[in-house]
Amino acid sequence: MAAAVVVWAMAIGAGIVQAQAPSCADLRAQKEKVYGFHLTQLNETQIDAKSKEIDAYWKQLQAAGPEGVSCLKEMLAAEKTDHIFQFDAASFLFQLDKSPESLNVVKDAIVQTDFQETDPANYLSLALELGQRGVNIQPLAARLLLFPNATIHISEHSLDLDSDTAALFLYGSMDSTKASKALIAQLQASEPFVRAAAAHLLAEEMTEEAFRTLSSWVGLADIKEDYRRNDIQAVMKYQAPDPAEFANPKWTREQVLQIIAALPHTRKEFDDVMSTRGAEFDKQMREKKPTQEELAKAVAESEPIYGISDRIAFQNSAVATLKAEDFDTLREARRRALYNISDESLSEYLAYTQVMIRLLNRLDLFKDYRAH
Repeated sequence: MAAAVVVWAMAIGAGIVQAQAPSCADLRAQKEKVYGFHLTQLNETQIDAKSKEIDAYWKQLQAAGPEGVSCLKEMLAAEKTDHIFQFDAASFLFQLDKSPESLNVVKDAIVQTDFQETDPANYLSLALELGQRGVNIQPLAARLLLFPNATIHISEHSLDLDSDTAALFLYGSMDSTKASKALIAQLQASEPFVRAAAAHLLAEEMTEEAFRTLSSWVGLADIKEDYRRNDIQAVMKYQAPDPAEFANPKWTREQVLQIIAALPHTRKEFDDVMSTRGAEFDKQMREKKPTQEELAKAVAESEPIYGISDRIAFQNSAVATLKAEDFDTLREARRRALYNISDESLSEYLAYTQVMIRLLNRLDLFKDYRAH
């Protein structure tokens, strides 16, 4: 429902006249009147009317100031069944108070999200933001594994995600050791589709524990989906590299590591790079008036500005020059690339993944656990 997505943004952005601040008892009573509905039972006219009620309610709560925030936390802690209220309230609280205590309240509330009542795209975005602020989002990531055959639409980027890719944003943004441990636990899940998704995501982690576990896990033969099997095999089976792909690297190991360390990973960093080095590159391209093919070639051969995706010469240099001790650096750079839910972040993550797989093969890393 549109209201459930934007109510807090509308309320925060609106100017609110401070009148008689409502008490917590008033807010509780009003919440009982406004919430307690199910979207599937409302028509479009009723949804529009309900949106206005919800918007007015959150403006009323904000008008209560700090007492309203305290009351909101109490209501969230007490609510166990109204999942629409839980998600709306958690989203609103996240905008008002980002203290560690409140962030954990938000996490505990949205882990109960009903994806039939709440857009999973909003859940995914909020979960990623929580993770970036140090919250343990393992339960939120695991929740997505229970949502099989999903198509999660990210309207801002016209991006459709299946459940594995959606979960990848959360597991992929975690510390790799913690993510591997969490996914290994999910290999024991009772649901076959959870086990299959967990194995798929665990292979992507490419940690020693992931390789060790998957090399002896008996459930690999039961994975039916081709895309999962193919991705797991790409990681778990050694493929002899083609030396021509990384002959004559354009950048040295030291340069590769320096470039990776300097890449932006926040919105502000991206904006800064876009207005400086990015603007200069764009100007050069406009002056040359290249064809689409020439532009693609220029990008492929240029030094990364925003990320390594499509920078083929740089990727080849990374594969050619990096050492075994640099593998963790690549993994960490890949983790940091998932700074938001977008096709750009996903493309960057996948580009690092391909570099890591190629480096695995060139150096024959983790050879005791990979098929030869």
